[in-house]
Amino acid sequence: MEEVRSSHQAFWKITKVLKTEGYTPIPPLKRPNDSIALDDVEVAECIADSIETQCSHVFPPHDIAHINSIEEEVIQKTTLEPKDDLTPVSLSEVQTLVKSISTRKAPGLDGEAEVIGIHKPGKPRDLPASYRPICLLSGLAKLFERVLKTRLSNHLFGKSLIIDEQFGFCSAHSCSQQVLRLVEYVSEGFKTKQKTVAVFFDVAKAFDRVWHAGLAYKLYSLQVPDRLILIIQNFLSNRHFTFRHERTHSTRRLIRAGVPQGSALSPLLYSAYTNDIPRLTSGVQLALFANDTALFFSRTRRSIFRHLLRAIDELSQWFRKWRIEVNPDKSAAIQFKYSKNRSKLVVDWNTPNLKIMNARIPWQRSYKYLGVTLDKNLHFREHITRVRKNALFYTARLGAMVGRKSKLSRRNKRTLYKMCIRTVMTYACPVFAHAVPKALYRLQVIQNKFCRAATDAHWCLRNSILHRDLELPTLPKYMKGASKRFFDIARSHPKALLRAAVDYQPPPPTHLIRRPRNVLIDPPDALTAEEREPTHEGFRTHPMPRRQPLGVVHRAKSRAVGTHTCRPAAHGKAIIVVRPVV
Repeated sequence: MEEVRSSHQAFWKITKVLKTEGYTPIPPLKRPNDSIALDDVEVAECIADSIETQCSHVFPPHDIAHINSIEEEVIQKTTLEPKDDLTPVSLSEVQTLVKSISTRKAPGLDGEAEVIGIHKPGKPRDLPASYRPICLLSGLAKLFERVLKTRLSNHLFGKSLIIDEQFGFCSAHSCSQQVLRLVEYVSEGFKTKQKTVAVFFDVAKAFDRVWHAGLAYKLYSLQVPDRLILIIQNFLSNRHFTFRHERTHSTRRLIRAGVPQGSALSPLLYSAYTNDIPRLTSGVQLALFANDTALFFSRTRRSIFRHLLRAIDELSQWFRKWRIEVNPDKSAAIQFKYSKNRSKLVVDWNTPNLKIMNARIPWQRSYKYLGVTLDKNLHFREHITRVRKNALFYTARLGAMVGRKSKLSRRNKRTLYKMCIRTVMTYACPVFAHAVPKALYRLQVIQNKFCRAATDAHWCLRNSILHRDLELPTLPKYMKGASKRFFDIARSHPKALLRAAVDYQPPPPTHLIRRPRNVLIDPPDALTAEEREPTHEGFRTHPMPRRQPLGVVHRAKSRAVGTHTCRPAAHGKAIIVVRPVV
């Protein structure tokens, strides 16, 4: 174990097993009519019914005349002779795409999809909707999807047809950039003593209920080549599946709507389907990341709600027109307001209710948007608490590999920590790295404990020495470096929305209002200042005492004042630490 390299297959296979939960059989399921599905046949049919409902339009159309006119127009266009304006597939392109397909993956069947159910974390196990349908794609199907995606993306992005507010599944775009755009807008409102209201919409089964005729109509509107539209339409129509539970299969079912999740082509098709979303001219900002939709606006109290209500009504009509369903109960609205302390009220008194599709949107104190928990005061304490809990969970799961008793080398332990634990704590760190040091220190404590456990160091050894010997930067130092790279990219980003969001001078460090770019001018924390640069003599630059058994006297001779001791000592003196036997 000490000699194994991080590139070894078994190294990451064991890590994956420790991080994930084991397989749990599907229990008896509760049907919508409150009856119970007991045996394997009933369970397979019950989940197949749920998937069939999920991939179809449940509610009747809002505007039947509009639906009929769109379908008739699409049928008329598809019956015409397509133009030969589609680039042919070359041998070199096929060879490049074949190399891009992941190896060591089990191929699926070339015919009908065979679906299994994977339990969604946090959902009740006795409901059929709590299982995510998964099926294996054949290698030929993956290759075919990538060929279509290449041609569609060249047309949409080559001609700049995707709107600027859409950050999802676009090159050089990320969730952090969209969240930063919202945070900077709210922080600018704090600076001018204005309140900001943000509304987050939960689109129900977004990918699974895309209207096929409406998608073809919008592809024609974007002037996608006719032959490519016909191929995509044939790719989506007449799809069937069977659900497999243990050794039992359900009956054959038809998929009436939606684009296949997990497909390389589906995110691009959904972006094209929502590309004509209303872009409001009243100053209300729109933020899109695939199916995550948000509106936010900062102004005086009366002006905010007058403009927001009008924008929500316009957006609601567009949702109904194109058969997109929104779940009002899972949507949320937040009133951002600057306060040094945590506010007790969720919203101010006499705040009007916001509604979509005649249903009330609940006001909340915080909301998880694109992986970042935003609270109404932008303190990010709830986000730090959540990621700290997740980091402790993975630390406990990987304790056998990164703990004191592990036989792995320190380099491998450090690799596991950086890949599996630190990434959880520092996701989107440029957005919240300017939080108060007291809150961020809770994350640094997790790294300090890892360093001590990974090196099996004595309790009196300083954290700065452990970080130096592991060649591991402190979390504030790492976040500052990541933020600098992030803002350098944002300042030269092709989208003007992101460039405008970061085009400001950060307030001085003593100012009450802190903004994300403040992390670039903040002085280093105490642990970072104490940490010294490692030498080039090797991975360890000085002997590190290991934890001794109970009752054993440990002698450590210090080479400098306070280097290896729990208190300052004269040069050359010996410190005796006795651990009593309990």
